[in-house]
Amino acid sequence: MNDLTGISVLEANGEGLESFTRRHAEAIDEAVAGNGAALIRGGRAQGTEDFQQALKWLGFEPLAYTERSTPRSEVGAGVFTSTEYPPREVIPQHCESSYASAWPARLAFFSAVPASSGGATPITDVTAVLDHLPAEVIETVERRGLRYVRNYGSGVGLDWRDAFQTERRDEVDLFCAQGGLEREWLEDDCLRTVRRAPALATHPRTGRRLWFNHLVLFHQSSLPSGVREDLVAVLGEDGLPNDVLFGDGSQIPDGLVATVRSAFERRQQRFDWAPHDLLVIDNMRWSHGREAFTGERRVLVSMTDLITRT
Repeated sequence: MNDLTGISVLEANGEGLESFTRRHAEAIDEAVAGNGAALIRGGRAQGTEDFQQALKWLGFEPLAYTERSTPRSEVGAGVFTSTEYPPREVIPQHCESSYASAWPARLAFFSAVPASSGGATPITDVTAVLDHLPAEVIETVERRGLRYVRNYGSGVGLDWRDAFQTERRDEVDLFCAQGGLEREWLEDDCLRTVRRAPALATHPRTGRRLWFNHLVLFHQSSLPSGVREDLVAVLGEDGLPNDVLFGDGSQIPDGLVATVRSAFERRQQRFDWAPHDLLVIDNMRWSHGREAFTGERRVLVSMTDLITRT
């Protein structure tokens, strides 16, 4: 099933993806500026190189992926595989790197190989999410803020070397100091970081207030129930690879997160990937996720236009 409400769709009609983006770069930019998302369908591409060439015409200067939260492989300069989680796992809605001190303004997804079934990349307008949240939920998270707690090196989740793309502790220390990230080196070469951040943000171009955080993805309630209990029993409440609390360190109730998750579900848009689809989104306008899938799904991702939290 496809539901493309709110997404600008441009048909390439068999034209090479690089040629199409070169000729229609202005229209694509206008679509992303207006709707926050543009989907180019029906183009032809040979692989990573054509994706990279298309990105150049769209003004992408690909960013490195630092302070990582998921496993990915870099397959070209600034081009990464989408999150390499097992096919059966669903990735909840999130705006890329909204837990960090800096994030990309735009993302591009390229469907190199669609899944046999499932595997969509649903997106949600995060300005509209606020319209479906009770005022008391918005007031609570805005007033109390969020606290992201991340643990690296426990054998579950990422090692700090992969997350920060370095073998040196002093480089991690510098990154944390410059980015306002609290850090603590633990036993067995493990690292814990803590970041306090607001739950809402203001779009730098439109001035609109929007939901911009990793609450739904990082909260413990996003884990399967059995997995959640087992991880807490082994690692402790403060030892999970990713968690999000209120700014004062108290637990966020599962019910509040369920309310937020429901708001996302009510506004979510999804479509089935076709070969060589190119989706460009405003990362502060649309969140994204991933459905479970079967087959050999391969979606590539690139990020551009760094925004730093002020």
